[in-house]
Amino acid sequence: MPSPTGKPAFNPRMHQGGKLSFRARTDKSDEDPGDRLVFGGQDPAPLEELVPASFRDIEIEIGPGKGGFLLAATERQPAVFFLGIEAAPGYASLAASKLHSLRRQNGLLLIDNGKLYLEDRVPAASLRAVHVYYPDPWPKRRHAGRRFFTPEVPAMLARVLRDDGYLYVATDNAAYAGQIARVLGTAPELVRDRAEEERLLADGQGVAFSPTNFERKYQEEGRILRRYAFAKARQ
Repeated sequence: MPSPTGKPAFNPRMHQGGKLSFRARTDKSDEDPGDRLVFGGQDPAPLEELVPASFRDIEIEIGPGKGGFLLAATERQPAVFFLGIEAAPGYASLAASKLHSLRRQNGLLLIDNGKLYLEDRVPAASLRAVHVYYPDPWPKRRHAGRRFFTPEVPAMLARVLRDDGYLYVATDNAAYAGQIARVLGTAPELVRDRAEEERLLADGQGVAFSPTNFERKYQEEGRILRRYAFAKARQ
């Protein structure tokens, strides 16, 4: 919502992570996002208000960008509802317009801070999976706190995942991969599942990891891609 000066109103939820350096260049789209796009604002709707009651299985993708994975997943898994939480409005609108044009009712884009949304708008044990693919590595040391995978995140993820739930992660950045492995691998709430990683890599697109625009770009550049699956630890 614009402020009285005509400039976008300050939203503390969207400014906690700073500028999205990875997404500074956003493609403009003239397509209609229809009802597949929701603006979170300062008081975003809780998850139960966004998901139709007919869906038992719910998965969230943090930072879906242009929607590569979201489009593939909603096609392959029509009985699952996918919520993409994207901080860049241009990307969110572009991805939503694709869902709208394909009449996919099992997918939705929400403009909000993904970490905050998981923390204060998602009920406990409500998600079958959380997907985080190629998050901004914030390579400068002074910006490391802006990364998604910080020490408090494992407990937050374990809270929202069902007992059979999974966290799926992919990154091309070696330094960030080390941090991810350290933060998640030492957390008592999560357990890495290498068998699940191998199964999914052989299972094709639209389930986990693939496809994304960054994945395609990085494969063409010959980068090493690291993919992880973490199950919720049994208590």
